[in-house]
Amino acid sequence: MPTIIHGRYTLRDGVALEDLAICVDGEYIVDAGALSELVARYPDADRVGGDNYILAPAFTNAHDHGRALGTLALGAPDSFLEVWLSYLGHLPSIPPYLAAMYSGLQLLQSGVTAVAHSHNPNSWSAVAAELRESLRGYADAGIRVAMHPPIVDQNQLVYAERQRLLEMLPSDLRGAVGDANGIDLSVDDYFAILDDLYDSAHDCERHRAHIQASPAGGQWCSDELIIRACEWARRRHTRVQMHMLETRYQQIYAHKTWGKSFIRHLEDIGALGDWLTLAHMVWVDDDDIELLAERGVGVAHNISSNLRLRSGLAPVARMVAAGVRVGIGLDGHTLDDDQDFLREMRLAWTIGNMSGMAAADLSAEAVWQMGTDVAAAVTFGADVPLGRLEVGGLADLILLDFEAVKGKWTPVDYPPRELLSQFLLRRARRDTVRHVMVGGAWLVRDGEHTTVDVQEIAREIWERLQFAESGPSMRLDAYLRKFYQGWDNGQWPKLRR
Repeated sequence: MPTIIHGRYTLRDGVALEDLAICVDGEYIVDAGALSELVARYPDADRVGGDNYILAPAFTNAHDHGRALGTLALGAPDSFLEVWLSYLGHLPSIPPYLAAMYSGLQLLQSGVTAVAHSHNPNSWSAVAAELRESLRGYADAGIRVAMHPPIVDQNQLVYAERQRLLEMLPSDLRGAVGDANGIDLSVDDYFAILDDLYDSAHDCERHRAHIQASPAGGQWCSDELIIRACEWARRRHTRVQMHMLETRYQQIYAHKTWGKSFIRHLEDIGALGDWLTLAHMVWVDDDDIELLAERGVGVAHNISSNLRLRSGLAPVARMVAAGVRVGIGLDGHTLDDDQDFLREMRLAWTIGNMSGMAAADLSAEAVWQMGTDVAAAVTFGADVPLGRLEVGGLADLILLDFEAVKGKWTPVDYPPRELLSQFLLRRARRDTVRHVMVGGAWLVRDGEHTTVDVQEIAREIWERLQFAESGPSMRLDAYLRKFYQGWDNGQWPKLRR
C-alpha cells in the first residue's frame, strides 16, 4: 500500500520547503507534491508525519570502519595517527557479523541509511570470509553498504626510511617489530577476492551493497597497485576509495618520494577520475584543489577523526567553493564516540567556516548536501538515486522532531523557513531523529528499531570481547614521534596550506 509522508517542512538540497509531501510505493518515491494533492490521488494510502516533524533525505556516511565500538573503548588511546595506528593490531577482535550489524544499527538511529565500510581485518588470512560476514551483518541491520576490502603492499611500519627507525629502537623492540609485516595477502589474491565478491554481492539494481576497490592509502600502496585498482573499478563501473593526505607526514612523503604533491603524482599515473573518492584530504596542496574538481574526484571529510588524531583541519570550504564533491564520514571515530551524524555535520559546518573575512563560506545548505546527496554520490556514484527526495529516488528518508529542534526559547513562528537548515545544524542530534525509512521500510519508529533488539546485539559483543596484552607496538610511541620529528625539521618550500 502506498504511504504519504509529510512534515511541517521538507528539506530538499538543504532548503526548507513548505507543503511538499511524498508518496512511497515499494522501495521508491513514486510521487511528490502538495499534501492535499497526494491525498486526493492516493485516498487509500497510509499517512505518516505531521506538523511536529521535518522530512529530510536520510544520510550517507561516506567513510567508516564498522568496528562497532570506538577504538578508545577497545584500548587504543587517541594520539597522532602514525602512533595510533600501531595500537590497532592489539585491539580485541569482534566477530565481523556482529560488528557490522551493531555499527549499522547505531547508524540507523542517527538517520544514516548507507555507509562506506573500510574493512579492518581481524585476520588477513581470513579476510574473504570476514568481508562476507560484514556484508551479512549490514544486510541484517537493513543498511546499505559500499564495501571496501583493503590492501597494502609497502611501508607498513613507517612511510619511508624504515631502517632509520629500526636503528633508533632498543634491541629487544627492534627484534620484535623488525620483521613484522602482519599482512600475508598477495595483490593477486586480493583481486581474486574482489572479483568473487563483485560477482556474488554487487547490487547495481537495488543498491543494497556495492563492492569497491580500496588501496588503503597512497603511502601504503605502490603505483602499480593503485593503477590496477582503478582499472579494475572502471571495467566494472564501480568505485575506488582510499585514505589520502590525512597527516602532514603523508604530504611530506609525497614530496620526499616524487618531488611533487600526492595529487599531482596520482594525476601523472592516471589515477584521478570521477570513480575515485579520497578520505580525509587534510593536507591537500592548495594548488591541487582545482585539479580535484576538474577530474571529478570525491572527498570524504572526517572532521572528528581529524581532530582526535591531531591531523589538522581540511580546507573544506575552499574545496566546496572550487566544485569538489565533498561528503561527510564518521570514520568510526566521532568526537563523542557516539556515531551522531547530525553532530558531525554541526562540527563540519562550524569548523569549516574558518576565521578571516576573506575566508570561503561553507553554507548550512552545502553541509546538508555533504551529508545527503553529495555523500551518496561520492560513496555509491552519482547515478545511484540516493540522498534526494525526488520521484524515482530510493525511499531512504528521515523524520526529525520539529519541536525538539525549535526549542523552548524560540518564538512560536520560528525557526523561519530560510533559517531552518541553520537551526537544524545547531540543535538537532541523533535523539531528534524519530523515524527512519530504508527502501520503503520503516526500520526506526519513535527512535527505536523495529526489527532487531540492539541491546541483545550489544550484550553478545560484550560477552565475546577478549582484551589482549599490550604488544611491542605499544612501546613504539616515543620512537615513532622522534622518527617523524626528523621529517618536521626538513625544509619543504613547496608545502603550502
